[in-house]
Amino acid sequence: MPDSPLIQSNFIQQNDRMSQATLGPGSLLDADFIRSQFKQLGKNVKIFTGARIDNPEAVSVGDHTQIDEGVFLFAGKGIAIGRHVHLAFTSSISGGGECVIGDYASIGAGVRLITGTENITEGLTNPTVSKSCRKTHRSTIEVGDHAVIYTNSIIFPGVKIGEGAVVSAGSIVHHDLKPWTIYGGMPLTALKRRDNKQVITAAQ
Repeated sequence: MPDSPLIQSNFIQQNDRMSQATLGPGSLLDADFIRSQFKQLGKNVKIFTGARIDNPEAVSVGDHTQIDEGVFLFAGKGIAIGRHVHLAFTSSISGGGECVIGDYASIGAGVRLITGTENITEGLTNPTVSKSCRKTHRSTIEVGDHAVIYTNSIIFPGVKIGEGAVVSAGSIVHHDLKPWTIYGGMPLTALKRRDNKQVITAAQ
């Protein structure tokens, strides 16, 4: 295996043939091979064709979680994904920092969880140059249990999204969000409370 393992679920070459074993419907992943690469992989995990996972040895995924086609995960300092989590088409976790996603969370299509950014005033800003020429800030993103982040939202380093919080489509999130609160608008503001009792009861 290379120093930075890469899994692309559209194909895995094994024993001079294409393996068709699956972790879930639509996957083209060899289950035994994939489980050996992850830090931890739960039961009934579905990883669909076209998902890309860099450094899977730093990724843990809980039971009954689904990772759709086109999802990109770059596990720098680590990614921990809980149980019954859905990462929708073309969502991504990048930046090289740490990301923790709680149980029953939903990450919508095109959502960007960015755990690291480069300081444009103190250094160069792209991966083609030496690390000594770049000043990168990395910080953990935390997404609470039952949180929902809708399509094409961007979450910046260090943000904590509280349990049950909802982020409306197309939002830009620079600050922590309170639990069981629905957010939207530009700039992002709290719109109303979310009923936590019904959500928690449904998950039991």
